[in-house]
Amino acid sequence: MSNAYVEYRPKSDDQTHGVTHHVVIVNGIEIKMFDKQRDAEEWACKQGYTVHVARERHLQDKPNPAHWRKADC
Repeated sequence: MSNAYVEYRPKSDDQTHGVTHHVVIVNGIEIKMFDKQRDAEEWACKQGYTVHVARERHLQDKPNPAHWRKADC
């Protein structure tokens, strides 16, 4: 199966702007939304994806491996 990425939303460089929800992204398309990061991670694992979870920080630096952690599916 393919990779799934769990990211927080909204994306913002403003450090005072909080996280409102998390999304599961497959092939560049947001396919599902969750209130909690853990719920998004668990759902994607149950679907059989290899899951990568974004560390919550304010810069979106996808090419940087430190930005992602692999889920324990």
